[in-house]
Order: sequence, then C-alpha cells, then structure tokens
Amino acid sequence: PKKLTREDMESWKIPPCISNWKNSKGYTIPLDKRLAADGRSLEDVQINDQFAKFSEALYVAEQKARESVEMRAKIQRELAMKEKEKKEEQLRELAMQARMERARSVPERYPGPPSEGAPAGSKSVANQEGDMAYPPPPPLSGSEAR
Repeated sequence: PKKLTREDMESWKIPPCISNWKNSKGYTIPLDKRLAADGRSLEDVQINDQFAKFSEALYVAEQKARESVEMRAKIQRELAMKEKEKKEEQLRELAMQARMERARSVPERYPGPPSEGAPAGSKSVANQEGDMAYPPPPPLSGSEAR
C-alpha cells in the first residue's frame, strides 16, 4: 500500500460528532460548527403563496374587528350621554316642580323678597302684620318647659 499524504488524511478526516444537547467531554465548540451540525442551513426555506393571502386576510379582518369594536363603544358612549342628559332633565323638572310647590305652600306671613315695583322703604304685606322675619319656634315639650 501507498503511504498517505497529509492532503489525503485531511480529505478523509471525519469530524467528531457535535451535538447541541450533549457535550460530555466539555469541548468548546464554535457557534458556526453547532449551527452546521444542526442541518437547518441545508434546507431551502419555502413559503407557500397562500401564506401572503392568508396574512393579508387576517390583517383586514383584524382592522374590521377593531373598527366595529370602536363603533360599538362610540354608540354606547353616546347612549350613556343621552341617558345621563335625560336623567338630568328629569331631575331639573322635579326640582322645578318642587320649587313651584314650595312657593305655593309658603304662607303669606313669611316675608318674601321685596317686590321690584315697591319703593325701598315700604314693607311687604307679611312685614306689616307683625314685622316677623322668621316663623315662630315650635312649642317646647314638657321636660323643656321648666
């Protein structure tokens, strides 16, 4: 047999097994060797033509969903505002009715605001009776009378 040359030895050299999971001897293995051992770089990445259509359809569906959610929220806000305004209007009406009832039920002996047509020195009808500015206090109970 013929003696092997250095070139022949290098051409027939089998690299040691490189694993991404085990390194029992603790060798430092360069990253390029680890990636080469993986075999992923040997495969050509192929993307299906339908993927672009699918991704576009997902994007459009997401946009439409966002718009519909936003529209629903806007409508709910508007309905809440209308409901709030309606309640406020009802409360205003109730307050106005209560004021009107109170104004009707106030006896004439209580002084009201001076009328605009009356002279500044003249007294109202309530003030002419007894010059009472406030109603009399309630009667005292038996224990407080002493």
